[in-house]
Amino acid sequence: MDAKAKEILIRAKKDVFSANLGEHLTPLRGDGLDFNEIADYNYGDDVRKINWKASAKSNALKINIFNEERELNIVVALIMGGSMLFGTKRLKSEVATEVAALLAFSALSNDDRHSGIFFSNKEEKFFRPTKDESIVYEMVESALGFEYRGKEGDMRSFVEFIEQTIKEKSLIFVIGDFYGEVDFSTIAHKHELYALIVRDMFEEDPAFYGEYELIDPNSLERANMNIDALVLNEYKAKLKAHDAKLEEHFLEHRITYGKIYSDDDLFVRLSEIVKG
Repeated sequence: MDAKAKEILIRAKKDVFSANLGEHLTPLRGDGLDFNEIADYNYGDDVRKINWKASAKSNALKINIFNEERELNIVVALIMGGSMLFGTKRLKSEVATEVAALLAFSALSNDDRHSGIFFSNKEEKFFRPTKDESIVYEMVESALGFEYRGKEGDMRSFVEFIEQTIKEKSLIFVIGDFYGEVDFSTIAHKHELYALIVRDMFEEDPAFYGEYELIDPNSLERANMNIDALVLNEYKAKLKAHDAKLEEHFLEHRITYGKIYSDDDLFVRLSEIVKG
């Protein structure tokens, strides 16, 4: 195991076991084993959970909400694209790997099952559900050794993969930089989704001028470009609009989301997002 993998694993394990992140994971709705609360009925809710007595009293449909007593199935998905090989403080790919390790250790410390997915425009690697800690070591080593260049994350293909592979209701953490189109609507109603957007501050507020040969890390295509204030302002405006659309989509489908920057304290920031 190389030094970078050891560093990430030691730090992640120390953070998790000194303050358990897993305690803040939102409980899935259960099958009546552990009553939680009475809530308003929403279209699509299980009609078997309607509380008719409470509905009659309030003159509106109410349902019983339960906490799961069984273990959670936690899925951590890394979206692997060439754009993750960027960072002024740390590479985004390294940040994503450490976030994945934090989530994996948290799941296992809570005695929950954990599985992992590496995905570009296709399945790169699938780690089957387990409670064995060795999966975390394997995931970290594999992620750090992965060849990101020339790869591009395709969220549409990823959603299709989830629909075909993850049959049990799960907590799914999707980690990537979330450039490109994102539509999680078909899986958000079945699973509890967390979108963890890994970025570098320089990506969102670049400041460099002049003639450059730029390389697309996804396609590896090259292009010469003259960068000036007008170009940068147009780029920032497009990125801001893209992120606003992302946020709207996540809010509409009740997807928990948040940005993690390459210079953040990862455990603190991840805890903030998970706690909501």
